[in-house]
Amino acid sequence: MSLLPAIANPYLSAFVGGLAFGLAYCTASCLPVVAGYIAGVGSGFKQSVKITAIFNGGRILAYTIIGAVVGVFGELLRFFVSESAITPFQIYSSLAFGVVTIAIGAMLMWKIRKPSGCECKPSDAAVTAGRIKRYGVDFGAFTLGFTRGLIICTPLILLLSTSLTLVDAAGSIAVALLFGVGTSISPILILGGVTGWLLNKAPLFRKWISIAGGLILIFLGALSVYSSLTQIG
Repeated sequence: MSLLPAIANPYLSAFVGGLAFGLAYCTASCLPVVAGYIAGVGSGFKQSVKITAIFNGGRILAYTIIGAVVGVFGELLRFFVSESAITPFQIYSSLAFGVVTIAIGAMLMWKIRKPSGCECKPSDAAVTAGRIKRYGVDFGAFTLGFTRGLIICTPLILLLSTSLTLVDAAGSIAVALLFGVGTSISPILILGGVTGWLLNKAPLFRKWISIAGGLILIFLGALSVYSSLTQIG
């Protein structure tokens, strides 16, 4: 049995389920984070699409790791999906995401400030100083996506649970991967690009838009941390 009863193939079901989930929930929950980061780095349309894709890549990796864990410890899945067992993991995953989001927002604001003696144009300051890159990859976007993906969504757990009897450990990894790819093919990819394009239409305010982006990330991260701590307490 698959997550979507009308689709018997668990891999196709995973991909279609990801598409459906990505159209609504993923876009609504992830776009504010992506938009805040895009504003913080001051990127244009093409770069913003790339940033969104890298963010999604982080989420896909997180889903794939979850699929691997479920595939290896499949016998424990019944315990894992119980509310009492998964709630603590969700709380601490959300706490980690909040801390990372605050740190990246603060780092963007620190990088945006104009270095002493720099003769860069104010409109270029955010773009030249606001990137968080490692080895050619936008590390900030990837880390945000990865930590967000570790906050396990219910459809993914249900999908892995229902496909356990149909696939082996490698199959569970493939199911989680396809679900992640499906969620990534969503409006968020275009909306991320449009966000960068629109923000670039106000070059005179680019530095302030970048600062606002950092503040948005700090605010979203603080909300996540606060929510997690109240549940722990």
